[in-house]
Parts: sequence; structure tokens; C-alpha cells
Amino acid sequence: MKVVSHEELKKHNSEGDVWMAIHGLVYDVSKFMPDHPGGAHLLQDVAGRNASGEFEDALHSEQARAEEAIVLKGMLEGCEQQVEGHRGAGWTEDQGIPNPEVQEAAKSSASQTVVATVLLVGTIGAALAAFAFLRSRKQ
Repeated sequence: MKVVSHEELKKHNSEGDVWMAIHGLVYDVSKFMPDHPGGAHLLQDVAGRNASGEFEDALHSEQARAEEAIVLKGMLEGCEQQVEGHRGAGWTEDQGIPNPEVQEAAKSSASQTVVATVLLVGTIGAALAAFAFLRSRKQ
């Protein structure tokens, strides 16, 4: 994935040429501006900069995150680990803008699965140890 510098991002802040960074990824939203439900001015207000907070504050749906008129241009310089975190949580480029809440829920679910597995293995081990102990006492 192409790395977009902060300087390059800042250049795309004029009418008809609007890029923004959201969660470490850079998107061209120029084609989507006329169709934005809140008005093009909201996109223009955050053009050329990190708009993650504003994007999440607006409570965008999964459908909005996957809007086809929003074009991924690359990852913002210095955000490589953040993007790898998205990928590690199951995000792919074709899904659109990552949803940190969904990713966090997936991590939590995976952690719970690991804990449950450890407890199950521990319980089975304890049961086998108890069985072996009782069997050795009968002899």
C-alpha cells in the first residue's frame, strides 16, 4: 500500500479535491461530496488532515464505511503499525473505512476464546491427574 506523506495529504484540501485521513488510512472523498448526507461542507471542513475523531463522532454505519465513491489512496506516513493493527483484527482494504469498535469486539471475543480454552485444558489436566492419583492408590 502506498504511503502518503502529511505534506501530500495537506495539498488535497480544495473544492473538488478532498482527501482526509481516517484511522491511519488516506481517502479521496471528492466524488462522494455531492452525495454526503450532511453536506459537502462537512467534508471540506476536514480536508487535508486527520478526520478520525470527526468521522467517529458522526456514528457512521457499516454501509457508510463501505461507500464505493470513497477511494483509498494509501496509508498515512507514520501510521504503519495502526494499519497493521486493522489488518490483524481482520480488516481488508475492500471493506472500506475500519471500524475500531468492531475490531475491539473481535479482539475481546478472541481473548475470551483463549481464556476459555486455557481453562478447559486446565480442567481436563486436573481431572486426568486426579484419575491417575486415585488409580495409583487402588494398587
